[in-house]
Amino acid sequence: MMTLTGIEPHPAMLIRPDRLVESAWTGHAPFAAWLTAVARPRCFVELGTHRGMSYAAVCQTVRAEGLATRCHAVDTWQGDAHAGSYGEDVYDDLSQFNARHFADFSRLVRARFDDAALGFADASIDLLHIDGLHTYEAVRHDFETWRPKLSERAVVLFHDTAVRERDFGVWRFWEEISARHPHFEFMHASGLGVLQVGTEAAAGARQLMDLGRDAEGTRRVRAIFSGLGDAVLQRHERELAAQSFELQARALAVANQALAHRLSQSESMVQRLNGSLSWRMTRPLRAVRGMFN
Repeated sequence: MMTLTGIEPHPAMLIRPDRLVESAWTGHAPFAAWLTAVARPRCFVELGTHRGMSYAAVCQTVRAEGLATRCHAVDTWQGDAHAGSYGEDVYDDLSQFNARHFADFSRLVRARFDDAALGFADASIDLLHIDGLHTYEAVRHDFETWRPKLSERAVVLFHDTAVRERDFGVWRFWEEISARHPHFEFMHASGLGVLQVGTEAAAGARQLMDLGRDAEGTRRVRAIFSGLGDAVLQRHERELAAQSFELQARALAVANQALAHRLSQSESMVQRLNGSLSWRMTRPLRAVRGMFN
């Protein structure tokens, strides 16, 4: 079904993510949900999951749509030169969230990408998201390593195609690989490249790639998903503001309790001092009176 936007609409694109964490990927959650719903992948693999913003959006859609998709998040959860280093709490938090919401179809694979690839059969992956180390060499290596694992239905996502700072090289590899395959690129939220590798990709995915060759169609689709992504970001900002307000309110309540306790202690001390001074002042008077009695 075609529309004025040129793509098949689906309620999944209106996703309200259950997991909202600090991430450059947040603005792409509506697209990830739409793509999952229309492509209906049998196997989804994400390389580089970190806090799980993108991964959870896909898993949430799998659960909501009742899909038979098996989901796999591959990461060492130790950080890298671009994500930075982080503690064990990042993995623990995502692991607990995954266990609560997606345990029956999702697993976290704590391994290096090359090692994890050995656990997947050739031509078995319908949707692959590459979001590990962002140098040109690393992205190219990840794609070439996992290329045999991709099915005839496969679509590959590359995040940060619009970032050209430090030694980020996703944009450079994207320019090379997109020249050889049908593709679409979003420019918001650091950029997202969508590559059709399989010749039998879902109809909705093929429609998107067709629009990638049309300037007006590209503009319309980018505007739709950028706007939906902004709505998710604004909700996240509101929730962060509410959390900050709650934390400040709690801190103020604790401070008020501490102040009240100190005031109470001060009043007790003043009362004791007043009693002591009163006793000391009356004692000489009693002694004088005793001299005249």
